[in-house]
Amino acid sequence: MLYGRDRERIQLDRLLGAARSGRGTGLVLYGDPAIGKTALLRGAVERAADFRVLRCQGIRTESELRFAGLHELLLPVADRLAQLPPTQARALSSVLGLDAAPAEVFLVGAALVRLLAVLAAETPLLLVVDEARLLDPESAQALIFAIRRLSAVPVALLVAVRDDPADTVWRELPSLAVTGLPDAEARRLIADRHGPLGALRLARILEVAGGNPLALHELPGVVGELAGTAPEPMALGPGVRAAFADRVAALPPEVRVLLTVAATETRGVLGVVTAAAAALGAGPTAWEFATAAGLLAVGDGRVERTHALLCAAAHDAAAPAERRAAQLAVAAALTEPGAADLRIWHGAMASDRPDEALAAALTERGTAADHGQLAAAAMLRQAAAISPDPERAGERLAAAGRFAWAGGDIASAHGLLDRATARLGPERAATASRGLAGMLEFVAGEPERASQLMLRDAELVDPETAANLRIDAARARWAAGLGGLDLDPAEIAVTDGNSRLHTMIRPLPPAPLVLLWGLADRALEPYTRAAARLRGSSAPAAVSLLPQLAIIQFANGRLPAAEQTLAEAFELATAGGVENVLAHCWSLRAKITALHGDSDAVREAADNALALARPRRTRALVASVHWHLGFHALSNGDPENAYLRLRTLAQPGHDACHPTYSRLAAVDLVEAATRVGRHAEALAYYADIRDWAVRSRADWAVSAAYTCRALLSTDDRADRYFRRALAVRRSRHDLNHARAQLLYGKWLRRVRRRADAAEQLRTAAEAFDRMGAQQWVSRAQQELELTGRRAAPVTAHGETSVLTAQELRVARLAAHGLTNREIGTELFLSPRTVGHHLSRVFGKLGLSGRADLVDVDFDNGMRIVRPR
Repeated sequence: MLYGRDRERIQLDRLLGAARSGRGTGLVLYGDPAIGKTALLRGAVERAADFRVLRCQGIRTESELRFAGLHELLLPVADRLAQLPPTQARALSSVLGLDAAPAEVFLVGAALVRLLAVLAAETPLLLVVDEARLLDPESAQALIFAIRRLSAVPVALLVAVRDDPADTVWRELPSLAVTGLPDAEARRLIADRHGPLGALRLARILEVAGGNPLALHELPGVVGELAGTAPEPMALGPGVRAAFADRVAALPPEVRVLLTVAATETRGVLGVVTAAAAALGAGPTAWEFATAAGLLAVGDGRVERTHALLCAAAHDAAAPAERRAAQLAVAAALTEPGAADLRIWHGAMASDRPDEALAAALTERGTAADHGQLAAAAMLRQAAAISPDPERAGERLAAAGRFAWAGGDIASAHGLLDRATARLGPERAATASRGLAGMLEFVAGEPERASQLMLRDAELVDPETAANLRIDAARARWAAGLGGLDLDPAEIAVTDGNSRLHTMIRPLPPAPLVLLWGLADRALEPYTRAAARLRGSSAPAAVSLLPQLAIIQFANGRLPAAEQTLAEAFELATAGGVENVLAHCWSLRAKITALHGDSDAVREAADNALALARPRRTRALVASVHWHLGFHALSNGDPENAYLRLRTLAQPGHDACHPTYSRLAAVDLVEAATRVGRHAEALAYYADIRDWAVRSRADWAVSAAYTCRALLSTDDRADRYFRRALAVRRSRHDLNHARAQLLYGKWLRRVRRRADAAEQLRTAAEAFDRMGAQQWVSRAQQELELTGRRAAPVTAHGETSVLTAQELRVARLAAHGLTNREIGTELFLSPRTVGHHLSRVFGKLGLSGRADLVDVDFDNGMRIVRPR
């Protein structure tokens, strides 16, 4: 599969099209080694199924053999030489080694023209020459000679070379530069071949590869999970190394030195690179060559590696002693104030043996200076690499892991902690990393195990860290469906951040727990402030807080803000590999798309969330997805599926069983249960939310309890319960309030209080419309129509409706799959009367039966919309 080569494919297809129409032409593709020229040639051959294809490839060992390339190209058609005049046949026989006479260049060219014309008269002809820079000159001249004389013959010549052909024999042909893949296509190639990679690892690969397909394919296997804390520059894989070996070897020695220094001094400070390179013998001549060749660019005191892959290849090809010399030269060139830490760093990178004094200095500077979390992690990692004592190395690796965690590099934090544990054992590694194991498990593993690890490590660390670990452990138990439901409102307050080494995973309580206690309005300001304080950080606390903020925003009716926050959370969670947070994002997307009624998006989001949450036994997330799926089924008028999903929230032993969500979904549970005749179960769900309302005194819970009681009432007491439910909560953005109005309006219609019903239903429809809940708008409008308070729709031609108001109501319900008895129950008609109305509908609309009703657009003049 070719990625990002639409421009090149268009040009190649034009060439083939011209040949098919009888116009001979050629095209030279040129670009870096492994940039994809051969793949483009191969793709062109595959699309030229109606062509005869002749191919040859330049080979270094044959580049000085006269006509070696033409020999390979023409060997498959050697039997056609008999169709040429004798003189021309002898010339090509000499090329093919069939005649001992020496081949004369002009005669060979003329014979080639005749032979290609003969072959093209039968079928279009495609000539493909790869690695043409290694083709012998005689073959190249003969091909150019021939293609210039075949402009009216269906022949196409495709040539691939490494460098710009302007100074070669191929300059006679049109040329097309093949450059690196665009960033989006490069990312897609990596994702398809290697799956999702961490943001830091991916960024390093993209920076060095420069869009080179071979590098993009190979570097993910070379650049390990510790890329975020790995020293620059990176090693290359064997394929890229071999592809660029000739190119690097052809560079003047002083240019190779300059490129090695430029790859070593990763900041690109011109003065430092110039001084270090000069100390190693690379002066102005090397700079002139590198800038003229487009390898480096200089400006405004900076050096840019415009060909990062070739710079990396030059560094990779350098001997170890040459690399150490480059590091030491850079260290010596760092004379500006404040460069002491960098001098120590480059000195440590140049060290080829254990050096405790240097390791201690690097450790001190890494932990004391404000370099940023990932820079500190890299310094400690290098300090560990040159530590002579394994235990000190382990302690430095553990500290490096904690810095990597704080910088959002989860993959490096995992790897560094594993290495530290191998040297120190679990308990000493826990002390040195200040409880990192459980925190890593919480963001990317099983919350139950995370809780156990954090409680274990809380006994080994300092009191402040221990207190934070215990709070996070309790929240991990809640996520696993094992924790309690208590919440101190004081926990919602935002406090100042912790020390540089410690950032909690959940600096604020889980948002669903906040909703459960009815504190959503109170929590909006502190959650927003906390997110603002952490914005710009990749730390797990910053990433995990965003979905929580989105839930709080959603509960407060701030849907656009919630969707914007969710988009930011998706980006950070995907880049950071924080998979539990990513699952939370997918769950919340399922909630929002369920509100909007987008079934395909709901299913996609739910599947993605469950694929991440189930293997990690994160019951809170599994429960949230089941709730959103059940809500969506209710939105679509499917109470049976809704009940099957929702009942799992309160079903012991099920992986979706979670007390927080079973209570938050109480109204959905009771509605679905009563609609499918599960009254005993509905009573149990009501009892649970009633008890919770008594305990928490949360407004939403009191309202939900009254709504559930009303749904279970079979007499006029339902009116009192609905009124109490609506009196507790009044908000134009409150989904539960609008749901209660819809349910109340439906009950009022059934007891024939149609004016009162219409008032509730209109208000509910308006609220749903403001929220973008179109499925619920439709349900409210359908109920409103059944009250008779809305005029019947007109036909597409502007005339009075074909159907009477009652016929329209019957037809709509039948189109939704209701039986005659169910329709009669809704409209207080006998099944026989319903059947009479349906027979009249079928006759008026020209339908053969009730199955055809699904094809009727009731809102646009009864038009029949049949699926294709």
